[in-house]
Amino acid sequence: MKDLVIFNGQINTMDTRIPSAEAVAVKDGKIITVGSNEEVKKAMPLGAEVIDAKGNSVFPGFFDTHVHLTFAGLNMTSVKLEKARSKEELIDILKVAEKELSQGMWLHGTGYDETVYPGNSMLNMKELDEAFGQRPVLIERIDAHQIAVNSAAFTALGLNVGEQGVETDPLSGEPTGIVRDPANGKAHSRFSDELITDDMRRMFLRKACDQALRMGTTSISALEGGALFSDRDTDVILDIKDSLPINIKVYHQTMDVNKVISEGLGQIGGCIVLDGSLGSHTAALFYDYSDKPGCRGELYYSQREIDDFVLEAHVKGLQVSMHCIGDRAIERLLTAYERAIAKVPRSDHRHRFEHFSVSTADQAVRARALGCCLAMQPSYIPGADMMLSRLGEERMKRSLNMKTLMEMGLKVGGGSDAPITPVDPFHGIACAMEHYNPDERINFWDAVRMFTSDAAYLTFEEKERGSLTPGKYADIAIADSNINEMDLKDTGSIRNIRFTHTICDGEIRFGE
Repeated sequence: MKDLVIFNGQINTMDTRIPSAEAVAVKDGKIITVGSNEEVKKAMPLGAEVIDAKGNSVFPGFFDTHVHLTFAGLNMTSVKLEKARSKEELIDILKVAEKELSQGMWLHGTGYDETVYPGNSMLNMKELDEAFGQRPVLIERIDAHQIAVNSAAFTALGLNVGEQGVETDPLSGEPTGIVRDPANGKAHSRFSDELITDDMRRMFLRKACDQALRMGTTSISALEGGALFSDRDTDVILDIKDSLPINIKVYHQTMDVNKVISEGLGQIGGCIVLDGSLGSHTAALFYDYSDKPGCRGELYYSQREIDDFVLEAHVKGLQVSMHCIGDRAIERLLTAYERAIAKVPRSDHRHRFEHFSVSTADQAVRARALGCCLAMQPSYIPGADMMLSRLGEERMKRSLNMKTLMEMGLKVGGGSDAPITPVDPFHGIACAMEHYNPDERINFWDAVRMFTSDAAYLTFEEKERGSLTPGKYADIAIADSNINEMDLKDTGSIRNIRFTHTICDGEIRFGE
């Protein structure tokens, strides 16, 4: 392991005791000195590699608190459908991609969003069959909680009419090809188990890590396996994570507490989905969707099931994390946490809520009182038009309200939910600053904190990572510009910041 020194930087330590500096010295993978060029020169290890930051900004390596890492790598190889603005454009994009496939290969696309199509109309099974015949087609909605499949894929995935989540035509009773949770989870698992090899998984993980490094990200909470994916994902990442170029904290998305303990993990869960998503009308709300009267979303576990799981994991010392977007789902997990902590008090459990998107003021107060943490995604904020149609104005005011939650004293860690949105901390920071509710707009430095020091707290790593502090691991991201020369209210410029070097554990993993 080489020793390293960075000079001539505009260094932002995210440590209030030494907020800024010019240089940093690294020995044996850890920071030994932060200070002026002259101070660090005196402490420079003999033979250290020297990086001239050229006056550019230097940050702690960024965290992403919510990534489906294997899935993110898989989606990097899939057909991108975000740009389609109609069913016809969707077919055209898929047709172009199909020309590269050999006979029998699946056509897999990601990122469609029918809410921008005329009439919000999505392709049905018949239309997919007409376009692609017997080639299996599986395309995923932008939120990953809904897929569209043709007849060949429907059969291959073992889906059946009558399963919860399998949409049928109200007149004929035949499947439409639209599949939501929980059947969507079954389809994903079958797809992952039977059509993806372990060699492919290793390739996906390395692709996703390389992309994260290009974005200055050195630490990831990897939410793997479980009902939405495949437990082979977890097996493979646990097997190779120490050889991957970034720091990974694995959250196994299972309710099998003893299995997680046998894997040597101190945390369990992630996207164990208590509800679905707003986009697919499956996030569980107390009151009807504004654009779908009579619909309040879906709850996939009973209160008893959640209580039993949380209590077992809590008693055995694990940090628990579950997916809950709507206030009705948040209430169930919050209740389970309250009951478990009342029975067996633990002073520093740091149980997590993944998303916490549509919460009430009372729920926030109770979560803070329990010492819970929130893994939230500022990159959801640009979806304001969809959220307004689903929630209406009043509920919008208390949605993704990260500023209020942080001011209340809750620890909020920023994430991407990759592959739903890319691992890209400065995009997340810019989104947090652009909140559709002016009262919830976060300033630049508080947004950076969400992706550095506060995020480290969510994974019990605040003493090891998250700031450029002597004694911590040398996780460092060198930007291509100096933020002191920028207007820190110009989110367009912030979003365009890129990195010249990304260093993890003192090793240059991106850049030269």
